Amino acid sequence: MDGNKDDALKCLKIGKEALESGDRSRALKFITKARRLDPTIAIDDLLSAVEKDEPNKTAAENISNGSTTATASNESKVRYRGSSSSSSSSSYTEEQISIVREIRKKKNYYEILGLEKSCTVEDVRKAYRKLSLKVHPDKNKSPGAEDAFKAVSKAFQCLSNEESRSKYDVTGTEEPLYERRTSSHRRHYNYNDDLDPDEIFRQFFFGAGMRPATTQFRSFNFGAGMGGPRMDHNGSGFNFRALIQLLPVLLIFLFNFLPSSEPIYALSRSYPYEYRFTTQRGANFYVKSTKFEQDYRPDTHERAALEAKVDKDYVSALVQTCRYELQRKQWGFVRETPHCELLQQFQDGELVA
Repeated sequence: MDGNKDDALKCLKIGKEALESGDRSRALKFITKARRLDPTIAIDDLLSAVEKDEPNKTAAENISNGSTTATASNESKVRYRGSSSSSSSSSYTEEQISIVREIRKKKNYYEILGLEKSCTVEDVRKAYRKLSLKVHPDKNKSPGAEDAFKAVSKAFQCLSNEESRSKYDVTGTEEPLYERRTSSHRRHYNYNDDLDPDEIFRQFFFGAGMRPATTQFRSFNFGAGMGGPRMDHNGSGFNFRALIQLLPVLLIFLFNFLPSSEPIYALSRSYPYEYRFTTQRGANFYVKSTKFEQDYRPDTHERAALEAKVDKDYVSALVQTCRYELQRKQWGFVRETPHCELLQQFQDGELVA
């Protein structure tokens, strides 16, 4: 019994030391053990001291846990926002949004392209080359990029043409160029105001640049305000201008009554080229009549010459389209170049039909 009492005193001593050092759990453990060893030992004051500090400890733990939980929640929210931001930035950047906004809030063609009125055609081309790549909808996914791309294209279409630019500089609009052309002459004398911006883009980068259709008629003067070169107002000048004004009517009359020479074939199916044939090398072409076999019999010199021309045109079309695909791939618009593969197959002698 005395042995238990000694052990109880030892446990009591350890419990007191733990209580003084602030280790409440250790103190409670040894004080409780001391009572089990010696139920008569006086430890009520010590137990009260331990139990008195327990609520504070529990509150502290709750506060600590709550802080940890809140921190974890906030971290989760930050991660979510970060994830959302990351996802957004993967679609478009702040710089892309900014340039689209700047272009859309401008109405003047020169301001859209960032140019002065004294700029040259080459300046217009350089500005279009720079801006069109930045706002092309395939490259710039920010809201409003398509409208910005159209605005840049329209500004380039107008300012790259001498006649339309002169009219724009005077009136601030290019509309009269379109309104004063009759529908019957529209396809002959004005560039297409409904031209797809992507078509402008393709012609600029992969064709011979933009060649406005009005250029070839620049020497014609269709009346006041039309932007054509001025003639001297003497007798001979007036007569010559009158003759020039009648020339389109004469041309249309001749085109309507003279026999037209239409192509024998087309590389794509469209009316009236609806009957498909294939060259020896595998290029498909379309003709207007099933009598083609009678006019160009197989194994004849005429048929061989025609198919050679078809193959040449087919390769030219593939080369042009392949260049377009390679450039778009370089800019990151596409990953595959199917027409380049077709070209390679055709050049390797593999039939593509």
